[in-house]
Amino acid sequence: MEKLRSGFTVEISGNGYVFSNQIGMDRNLFESFNKLSKGTFGLSFERVGGEYEPHVLAQDGKVCANVSVNQIPFYHRGHRKLYIQLGTVMTDLDFRGKGLSRWLMEYIIEKWKSNCDVIYLFANDSVLDFYPKFGFSKTFEYEYKQSGINPNGTKGQKLQASDEGNIHLVLEKYKQGNPFSAFYMAENQGLLSFYCRGLMKENLYYSSKYDVVIIAENKDGQIRCCDIWGETDAELRDVLGEISSEAEEEILLGFTPLNTEGLICQKHCEENTTLFVHSDGYCPFKTNKLMFPIISHA
Repeated sequence: MEKLRSGFTVEISGNGYVFSNQIGMDRNLFESFNKLSKGTFGLSFERVGGEYEPHVLAQDGKVCANVSVNQIPFYHRGHRKLYIQLGTVMTDLDFRGKGLSRWLMEYIIEKWKSNCDVIYLFANDSVLDFYPKFGFSKTFEYEYKQSGINPNGTKGQKLQASDEGNIHLVLEKYKQGNPFSAFYMAENQGLLSFYCRGLMKENLYYSSKYDVVIIAENKDGQIRCCDIWGETDAELRDVLGEISSEAEEEILLGFTPLNTEGLICQKHCEENTTLFVHSDGYCPFKTNKLMFPIISHA
């Protein structure tokens, strides 16, 4: 698509703002964006640009509002589609209620709706009435559990995210895709690196037996396999045995499996998080019990 214009002035409710979707090239705007993100979500970014691009409205070098565009190709049973995930939706306290988020949402949707297959976002409970105004509909996700998993004689080796060799291994395996997933993220190494170096840095494992990387976490006694990457002819339950700690264990999957036979299926519920999908374009969630892989959430 034609690159969105950046660095022009707009008037909203009688006030002027500078729009930019290239803040990675402006140190002051980038630092202001990080300050707002840190105060709103507790998150800061080492870099932006490429697949993840903030779209901001600023005054005097200060970011007043932002909606970020994250380009994520997904493969659904072998078919590639370009998804646009909107995220990091935030407005500085002094600029709320002035229509800035509305302007950004309308601008982004208009520019992207004909240049991608799906536009979606995850909303917190305080703004569930906001997104339907822009053509988004609440959509259910479904998750799967594999029961009866027994520990293998071998165990997945925990990878230290501080070792660049380990990060390289993860990225190489990621390129090979998830052999057990019906719906997986591809070609977004920036988002993957964000998880591997941050939120999931303590949850990286490598199975030398099956030559796959596994991201798995233990939450309140429940093991969740967030993702698996690599090429293997093994069965899913055998790979899950690499992260199992007890006999006949039940493991929750953070992705939609290719083969759901014998698996427990239930609605995916995440606290303070609701999926919204834009009404324009293709949406496999209407006819399939899917969930966005945990690692794809921006």
